[in-house]
Amino acid sequence: MSSAKKRKIEFNWPILHGTVSTAMAKCGKKNCRCQEDPAALHGPYYRWTGKIDGKITTKTLTQELAKECERRIRNYEKLQKIVEELLQKGSDSAPWKDEE
Repeated sequence: MSSAKKRKIEFNWPILHGTVSTAMAKCGKKNCRCQEDPAALHGPYYRWTGKIDGKITTKTLTQELAKECERRIRNYEKLQKIVEELLQKGSDSAPWKDEE
Protein backbone atom coordinates (compact mmCIF):
# COMPACT_ATOMS: atom_id res chain seq x y z
CA MET A 1 0.00 0.00 0.00
CA SER A 2 1.41 3.42 -0.92
CA SER A 3 1.83 6.21 1.59
CA ALA A 4 -0.52 9.18 1.53
CA LYS A 5 0.69 12.25 -0.34
CA LYS A 6 -0.27 15.79 0.47
CA ARG A 7 -1.18 17.98 -2.48
CA LYS A 8 -2.25 21.55 -2.79
CA ILE A 9 -5.31 22.44 -4.78
CA GLU A 10 -5.04 25.74 -6.60
CA PHE A 11 -8.18 27.55 -7.69
CA ASN A 12 -9.47 31.08 -8.01
CA TRP A 13 -11.05 32.56 -4.92
CA PRO A 14 -13.69 33.54 -3.85
CA ILE A 15 -16.30 30.95 -4.75
CA LEU A 16 -20.09 31.03 -4.71
CA HIS A 17 -22.69 28.37 -5.51
CA GLY A 18 -26.04 29.08 -7.11
CA THR A 19 -27.22 30.73 -10.30
CA VAL A 20 -27.71 34.23 -11.64
CA SER A 21 -30.78 34.99 -13.73
CA THR A 22 -32.50 38.02 -15.20
CA ALA A 23 -36.16 38.91 -15.31
CA MET A 24 -38.40 41.58 -16.78
CA ALA A 25 -41.48 42.61 -14.84
CA LYS A 26 -44.66 44.66 -14.79
CA CYS A 27 -44.97 47.30 -12.12
CA GLY A 28 -48.05 47.93 -10.00
CA LYS A 29 -49.11 51.18 -11.69
CA LYS A 30 -52.41 50.77 -13.58
CA ASN A 31 -51.57 53.38 -16.24
CA CYS A 32 -48.00 52.28 -16.92
CA ARG A 33 -47.18 51.11 -20.48
CA CYS A 34 -45.80 47.85 -19.08
CA GLN A 35 -49.35 46.69 -18.29
CA GLU A 36 -50.27 46.59 -22.00
CA ASP A 37 -46.99 46.35 -23.92
CA PRO A 38 -44.65 43.38 -23.27
CA ALA A 39 -41.82 45.38 -24.86
CA ALA A 40 -42.23 48.02 -22.15
CA LEU A 41 -41.60 45.71 -19.18
CA HIS A 42 -39.26 47.04 -16.51
CA GLY A 43 -35.80 45.57 -16.06
CA PRO A 44 -33.80 43.59 -16.53
CA TYR A 45 -33.61 42.69 -12.87
CA TYR A 46 -30.68 40.50 -11.85
CA ARG A 47 -31.14 37.76 -9.27
CA TRP A 48 -28.89 35.29 -7.52
CA THR A 49 -30.52 32.08 -6.27
CA GLY A 50 -28.77 29.62 -4.00
CA LYS A 51 -28.76 28.21 -0.51
CA ILE A 52 -28.02 30.24 2.60
CA ASP A 53 -28.16 28.37 5.90
CA GLY A 54 -29.77 25.42 4.11
CA LYS A 55 -32.64 27.47 2.68
CA ILE A 56 -33.11 28.34 -0.99
CA THR A 57 -32.77 32.11 -1.21
CA THR A 58 -33.05 34.71 -3.96
CA LYS A 59 -31.29 38.07 -3.81
CA THR A 60 -31.90 40.97 -6.20
CA LEU A 61 -28.61 42.39 -7.49
CA THR A 62 -27.21 45.26 -9.49
CA GLN A 63 -25.72 44.36 -12.86
CA GLU A 64 -22.22 44.78 -11.40
CA LEU A 65 -22.96 42.45 -8.48
CA ALA A 66 -24.50 39.93 -10.89
CA LYS A 67 -21.26 39.88 -12.93
CA GLU A 68 -19.23 39.35 -9.75
CA CYS A 69 -21.54 36.53 -8.65
CA GLU A 70 -21.18 34.90 -12.07
CA ARG A 71 -17.37 35.10 -11.75
CA ARG A 72 -17.50 33.47 -8.32
CA ILE A 73 -19.89 30.77 -9.58
CA ARG A 74 -17.43 29.96 -12.41
CA ASN A 75 -14.68 29.67 -9.77
CA TYR A 76 -16.87 27.25 -7.81
CA GLU A 77 -17.60 25.17 -10.92
CA LYS A 78 -13.86 24.95 -11.68
CA LEU A 79 -13.21 23.80 -8.11
CA GLN A 80 -15.95 21.16 -8.45
CA LYS A 81 -14.25 19.89 -11.61
CA ILE A 82 -10.90 19.65 -9.81
CA VAL A 83 -12.51 17.71 -6.95
CA GLU A 84 -14.24 15.34 -9.40
CA GLU A 85 -10.91 14.68 -11.14
CA LEU A 86 -9.23 13.99 -7.78
CA LEU A 87 -12.04 11.63 -6.79
CA GLN A 88 -11.63 9.76 -10.07
CA LYS A 89 -7.88 9.45 -9.49
CA GLY A 90 -8.62 8.23 -5.98
CA SER A 91 -10.99 5.59 -7.33
CA ASP A 92 -8.43 4.56 -9.95
CA SER A 93 -5.85 3.96 -7.20
CA ALA A 94 -8.19 2.64 -4.49
CA PRO A 95 -6.58 0.29 -1.94
CA TRP A 96 -8.51 -2.74 -3.21
CA LYS A 97 -6.86 -2.25 -6.63
CA ASP A 98 -3.62 -3.66 -5.12
CA GLU A 99 -5.42 -6.94 -4.46
CA GLU A 100 -6.83 -7.42 -7.97
